[in-house]
Amino acid sequence: MAAPNKDEVYSRVKKGLEATPFEPSKLTELAGGSVNFTYKAILTKPLDDGAKTVFIKHAEPYMKVRPETALPPDRGKIEIQCLEHMSGRHITGDSSQTGSQFITIRTPKYYSFLEGTSCQILEYMPEGTTLKEFIPKYFDNATTPKEPDAREIGKTVGSWLKEFHQLAANDAEMHVIAEKNELGRFFRHMVTFTWLKDRVEQYPSVLSDAKEIFQEVEQAVTAELNDSSKLQAIHGDFWTGNMMIPDAELPKDGSNVTLFVVDWEMVHLNVPHVDFGLMVAELYYFWLFKSMPAGLWMMESMVQAYGPLTEEFAFRTAVQIGAHLVCVITDLNRVPTDQLEKAAATGKEILVHAWKKDREWFEKSDFACLLHQTE
Repeated sequence: MAAPNKDEVYSRVKKGLEATPFEPSKLTELAGGSVNFTYKAILTKPLDDGAKTVFIKHAEPYMKVRPETALPPDRGKIEIQCLEHMSGRHITGDSSQTGSQFITIRTPKYYSFLEGTSCQILEYMPEGTTLKEFIPKYFDNATTPKEPDAREIGKTVGSWLKEFHQLAANDAEMHVIAEKNELGRFFRHMVTFTWLKDRVEQYPSVLSDAKEIFQEVEQAVTAELNDSSKLQAIHGDFWTGNMMIPDAELPKDGSNVTLFVVDWEMVHLNVPHVDFGLMVAELYYFWLFKSMPAGLWMMESMVQAYGPLTEEFAFRTAVQIGAHLVCVITDLNRVPTDQLEKAAATGKEILVHAWKKDREWFEKSDFACLLHQTE
C-alpha cells in the first residue's frame, strides 16, 4: 500500500486537532526534517499559559523523505517520556561570565501527545531557525568582530552538554527510558561505524589503506556497546540541525537568547563521546567545507566548556569525529559530489591518528583543542 501524500497527512493532522485545546485557526507545514512531519499551529484559543502558537510533530510509520523506509509507529513514545522527564530539570549553558551575552539552552515545553493522530504538542519558538541554518546566515565570511558571538554560542553548547551528561549519568529514570531504545542505538552505530566498510568500497582511492584499522575500530566500538559499565543515556542526535535559535543577530545589549534542544527520538544508552563528537564534527563542517572561521571558534569554545578531558576521552571523541565525516557527512547530500572524497579522506586521517593515539599529529591539527583540555 502506498504511503499517503503530504496533503493527506496534513488533512488527518488538522482533523485530529479539532475539538482539542490545540485546535488551530491556521495550520502551516514547516520545511525541513527528514523523518517526521512538522507544523506551526496558530490556536483558536490561547492555552492556559498564554501560548497562542504551538509546534506540532507528527509521526507516520515511515520516513518522511523516504516513504519506502518503514519505522516503528510508536517511536515517539521515548521522546515524549524524555521531554516530560527533562521539563522539570532546568539545565542552562554557562555563558553569563563574559558579560557580553547570556544564552540559555533548554528543552521546549511539552504540552501533550494526541495518540489518535500521533502528534506531539510542543512549545513553539517564534521566528526560530536551526543552528545549522543560523551559522551560514549570520557568520558567513565572519571576521574577528564576530568571534565573541561565535565563541559564546560554542561555550554555551559545551556547558549544556556537559551538564546534561552529568545529570544523565546519575539519573535512574532517564537510564530506564534510554534503555528501551535499542533501535536508536542500532541506528547510530550503523550509520557511524558499520558503514565504514561500505565507504571503503565507495572511495577506495582514499580509504583502502585504512581498511584494517576501520575493521578494528568497528569491532572495538561494538564491544564497547556491550559493556554496560561504560554506557549512559545520551541525546543520540546532538547536532546543529537539532538546536533551535531565534533567527536574528545576537543582541548587543546582553539580553537573554534562548536555544532549544529538540528531537529526542534517538535517546539511547551509549558512551557520551557520541553526542560530543557528533557536535564537534558538525561545527567543524562549517570550516572544512564552507571556510567559515565561526565553525572553528564554536568548536574550540565548545570543547573548552565541556572539558577538561582525559586523554582517553579526547582520542575516543576524535574517533567519533573521524567516523562521522567518513560515514555520515558523505551520506547527507550536504557537500558537492566533488567534495565527498575530501570528507572521506579528512575523516580517515582524524580517525586513524586517533586510533593510534598520535598526540603529535593532533597537536598540529585543527583538533589540538581536544588535547589542550586533557587533565
